[in-house]
Amino acid sequence: MHLAAKESMRFPVWQGQEGEGRCQITLTLMDTGNGIHGLLTGGEKPHVGGVVLALPRPSLGGKGWSADVYITPVPGHKDVNVARTVAEMLARELRIPVVITAGIHSDHLDPEELSKIVGYCDALTQIAVAALALS
Repeated sequence: MHLAAKESMRFPVWQGQEGEGRCQITLTLMDTGNGIHGLLTGGEKPHVGGVVLALPRPSLGGKGWSADVYITPVPGHKDVNVARTVAEMLARELRIPVVITAGIHSDHLDPEELSKIVGYCDALTQIAVAALALS
């Protein structure tokens, strides 16, 4: 499969936020002209916890699109779990390569807070797809 290079950027930078306080998440996406480079951060101690690369491809089932995903976590970090979902959905829906660097941390999060963070990441991804698909 060959991914055609785009002639121009769809958007310079897109940013969204969801949640508040120690569960607030920020997703910043930059169109490089031939893919998206994103930063997914949040909590009390944003950092670099891992990187995910998603490359779109036609689905092996013959219908729609999928993505091949490559994950590089910083040892001991689980940030790539949400980064994978974000990168994979953006690549599949927008059909361009996507890199997401993620770092979300707050001390002693309870299961409800963790669930909120995952939900905020999902919501931001859906909002970004809707906004960028129109670009």
